Amino acid sequence: MDIIISLATKDFQIVKKVVRYCRLYLQTEEESIFLITKIENKILFQHSWIKQNHVTLIDEDNMIPGLSFAKVKEYLEVHFQKGTHIYPGWYLQQFLKMGFALTPYAGKEYLIWDSDTIPLHKLCFKDKDKYLLTVKIENHTPYFDTIQRIFGFGKLCDRSFIAEHMPINTSIMQELISRIEKAEVPGTNWFEKIINATSGTDEQAFSEFETYGNYCLKYHPDIFETRPLTTMRTAGLLYGRGVTNRQLALLAKMEFDTASFELRHIPNFPRNIANWTERIFLAVLRRLKIVK
Repeated sequence: MDIIISLATKDFQIVKKVVRYCRLYLQTEEESIFLITKIENKILFQHSWIKQNHVTLIDEDNMIPGLSFAKVKEYLEVHFQKGTHIYPGWYLQQFLKMGFALTPYAGKEYLIWDSDTIPLHKLCFKDKDKYLLTVKIENHTPYFDTIQRIFGFGKLCDRSFIAEHMPINTSIMQELISRIEKAEVPGTNWFEKIINATSGTDEQAFSEFETYGNYCLKYHPDIFETRPLTTMRTAGLLYGRGVTNRQLALLAKMEFDTASFELRHIPNFPRNIANWTERIFLAVLRRLKIVK
């Protein structure tokens, strides 16, 4: 299955390790990985690495007509009450992962994968004709309020579909977006309608994973099964971003399926050196205006 990763600049180092393990454990040789990121981040990746790992870089501001960081920021500023902190990058990355289904890059299906998460052994996301959706325990009410305003139904599952990955059926995602476009919510396009369907007071009030999972449960319940995976979301607190292959192998022996390494999760010295090195390097690149 092709993999798409929405990539923030802060994750450009760890994503190289993520890509290597995704290629090793999740893909066949002919499948591809699409990194959706700012166009200026292209300088951070060598051409040989891109070719070797079957990677395609996509400009996040030009993948979907009309969808860009600036436009999402504009919509949020209009919709949200003054004084409410807005997260244009947070909303944009969700719209990109949905909107990929509308592009010529998309095949019959694709796997959304987090840029800071490493698979620790071979994982399958489809069993015969059924997609395997990972479920966890979470319940953020504003997500389901937004779904209710768009589709007329809310939370349909007693578990959460929010995980570090999700397999997507392209035609169903296209259908979902089409329904959003037809929803009786103000807006000239589907992503503006999603923003306008939020309360305008809850800062983070939309989840593409909860939306897709509950939509499938409502209209396509036969195409998927749910399953739990043993994920270590705070692996960064243990090993940091300088995690070694041996340490990842140890996590696999502990029967974890995936491990995530957020930049803000800083372990004790000396394992914190890699995190601080990345932070300093990013600060230098931004000071030199090489990246934003």
